[in-house]
Amino acid sequence: MVQIQRRLFTRSLPLFVLAAAALAQAPHFFPDDPIARAPRPLPARNVRVQNPDDFYDFIWQSARPPLPAPRASQGINTVGDVLDSEWYTNRHGRARMTVEELKRGPGDSHPPLPPFQVVGAKTDGITPGFRMTDASGRLYFVKPDPRTSPELATSADVIGSRFFFALGYNTTENYILNLKSSDLTISPKATVSGVNGKPRPMRKSDIELIQLRMARNADGTLRVVASLAAPGKPLGPFLYEGTRADDPNDVIPHEDRRELRGLRVFCAWLNHTDAKARNSLDVLVEENGVPYVKHFLLDFGSILGSDSDMPKDTRFGNEHIVPLPYTKVPKKMGQLGFAPEPWETARFPKNRAVGRIESKVFDPEKWRSNYPNPAFTQMGLDDAYWAAKQVMAFTDADIRAMVETGQYSNAETVQYLTRTLAERRDKIGRTYFTKVLAVDNFRMEGEALRFDDLAVKHGFSAPREFFQTMASQGQYQVHRIYEKGKPEKTVTVHVMGSKIVGVERKW
Repeated sequence: MVQIQRRLFTRSLPLFVLAAAALAQAPHFFPDDPIARAPRPLPARNVRVQNPDDFYDFIWQSARPPLPAPRASQGINTVGDVLDSEWYTNRHGRARMTVEELKRGPGDSHPPLPPFQVVGAKTDGITPGFRMTDASGRLYFVKPDPRTSPELATSADVIGSRFFFALGYNTTENYILNLKSSDLTISPKATVSGVNGKPRPMRKSDIELIQLRMARNADGTLRVVASLAAPGKPLGPFLYEGTRADDPNDVIPHEDRRELRGLRVFCAWLNHTDAKARNSLDVLVEENGVPYVKHFLLDFGSILGSDSDMPKDTRFGNEHIVPLPYTKVPKKMGQLGFAPEPWETARFPKNRAVGRIESKVFDPEKWRSNYPNPAFTQMGLDDAYWAAKQVMAFTDADIRAMVETGQYSNAETVQYLTRTLAERRDKIGRTYFTKVLAVDNFRMEGEALRFDDLAVKHGFSAPREFFQTMASQGQYQVHRIYEKGKPEKTVTVHVMGSKIVGVERKW
């Protein structure tokens, strides 16, 4: 079985057939289990740019028929951990990062240096923005705060890049920048969309129009977030289902990847309601002469209480834009507002930099992104348990340190967000550490198998009594653990010598 897992990066059907036929003779585990990373990527030399339509994705995901029953998660090792790969790198959840590393996130050594030259702009749509190069020739994507809510979106974007990086994803370097209008010039090659979408040379008035829609500091400077362009050739967003046919390394359906299924829990924690294909990016990079596709998460201006251009609508995070199931709509209309949902009466601080995020009504299982995400839909309890362990790795001090990178001007904003995220963290742990048997951190002490009860460790359960059976299976010891009176929740641990080589959970 593990042999097959190791060969995920081939599409050869005969290999799977032969492996299945030889399963009875093959060992269940191998000496190097559990492996920590996926095989090194194969060269990807003919990868094309893809540009999925945002509106089509929204309509399709909102109206599509139900997905089939979830398959077993993939991209994991024999103890259920996600492998390091082009998608994901185990960080804070595996080995604690220092406060300095958490605050640095994906990097802080390339701050934008004036003067700046605008090379392109987005003058239409809800959120204005532009692309610029700095004195070192580095390219940045620049977005402002809404005029009515200074610090709302820029802080969220910076904080999000740190959190999702620490959680294991590839993110870009984000910087808060206080721009002077005098530092901006327009490149002779800069264009914007003109009549009928045709590009035309960019004019000074285009930048002035964008600046009119941007929040200003008391000294007249423009507060923006500047995102350093990801290194490599951009290939467009990735989808949350299927695979890229032109990438020889992309052989696991995205909806089956544990790191994308478990992302739902992380998004619920941080209230990232706009988790969709458009806010991701595939990049062709090269390492040791091998080109391969690396996968990034982008654009965190809609996390926490921000909806990028305004405070988040109370409904976001609690209902899809198109409510599902559809039968809820006439029912709610018939109630005439006399039976409000708990979230409809939630209370939020009157703080424009915070927006709308709270922890009292928050329910991790009922949290919703703006519209259905196929990887989130396929998430199972084992995926959620894995993700909850990563969330619980963040202490209150860790959370505060990362919130402070948002450079809020009011200490009460930092205090509120720190407390709210800590309370949402605990709700996630309490929810998923009680859905499965949350015993973990297995180790052999002499002849005895020891472990930690995470539900008890974090104060979600009173001390419990466990039963443990042990049987020999060839060269392995097989330990089965269950709580007294609850035999339906079990954890089976496979031990080779003194090494834990496999963990299986049932509930």
